[in-house]
Amino acid sequence: MINKEELTQFLLKARAKTYYSGRGKVESALKDSKQLEYREDDWFYRDIYYSGNGIFMGLETIYKDDKPVWAMSYYGNFKQMSEEEIDRILKKALLENWQNTRTWKHIEWEFEDYRYICEPDEAEDLEREEFIGSIEEMAGIEKIYKQGKDIYTFVYAGGLIKDF
Repeated sequence: MINKEELTQFLLKARAKTYYSGRGKVESALKDSKQLEYREDDWFYRDIYYSGNGIFMGLETIYKDDKPVWAMSYYGNFKQMSEEEIDRILKKALLENWQNTRTWKHIEWEFEDYRYICEPDEAEDLEREEFIGSIEEMAGIEKIYKQGKDIYTFVYAGGLIKDF
């Protein structure tokens, strides 16, 4: 059985050690994509994504003992921002909140004229009363506002694949 707390902590650490900090880039296995990786003991994290025209989409996968155990797909739109602006603000927001972002927890953060919100989906949004969000199953939306104007959206969903 997968230790879900260990999986959660590895996921959060792997994100902080890759995209959030600008590290972990490797040669991508898929044409024209970008790929980030992080390994620790028998855990392995891979994030493969495509970016262009102010949008990006990708897939994060975690392996335990070389078996896929968890994955999350995502889609983001930053057409209202420059690539430099999104990198500067988003990475700062994610790094300063790395222990909770893009999970099942609500986050609000402000910096300069920007407001970042990460909001997990609620049961009424999914029309399933049993859904409360966990490492086993999560979904949500991330937004950035500049002077009150919505300038960035990120949608994510994922969860446990197998509990070996």
